[in-house]
Amino acid sequence: MKKYYKYELNITLMNILSIVMFIIPFAIILIAGVKINFDISLGVSIVSIMLYLFMHEILHAIGYFLFTKDKRNIKIGIVLEKGVLYAMCQERINKFGILISLLLPLIFLSFIALSIGLIYNMSWLVLLSIINFAGAVGDIFMTILILFAPSDVEYIDYNNDIGAYLLSESDMSNYHSLGFFLTEEGLATEKEVDKTIKHLYISKTSSIIIVILAIICIIDIILGII
Repeated sequence: MKKYYKYELNITLMNILSIVMFIIPFAIILIAGVKINFDISLGVSIVSIMLYLFMHEILHAIGYFLFTKDKRNIKIGIVLEKGVLYAMCQERINKFGILISLLLPLIFLSFIALSIGLIYNMSWLVLLSIINFAGAVGDIFMTILILFAPSDVEYIDYNNDIGAYLLSESDMSNYHSLGFFLTEEGLATEKEVDKTIKHLYISKTSSIIIVILAIICIIDIILGII
């Protein structure tokens, strides 16, 4: 009988590593002699970063879409006041499926985007790819967590907690991975999925922030034309 194991992120460690993962590649690029010229306004910069981070979650959702039977179990949310953008999968997906879902944003928005940015001298795309790389620290460590887990492991988001719920018939009570703490375990048949979570959720505060950023971006574009 399968049991579930809840692994929670070490937020402090992730934040520190995220900063390091931004500084190191940015420094390497500068040392290599790549010129970084930022010729866009602050408003457009903020909006483009937000859109890039949202694309990150969309790519996770695309990964879930490829491996789920009921697409209604895929949930996307924006809670900017808490600094949270999320894509959830409230259906069990296998080890291969969750690994693909975790790595899609890193592959497309960091590695491929960085290559394109360097080849065509697109400074802002280079910076966005590095920001995405730094922001994917949780995805990277979760990939490691799942990669070395038992082969029958499955992933599911029972709720919107930060962390990972893994299911396996193997005993994972002594399984540990850097950056995660095992905080809960039990029978999978006794754990219920929180069905109250909306398929697309945008908090009221997020809506206000998005409108304000859109207005700022439009004003910046108009002033740039004038």
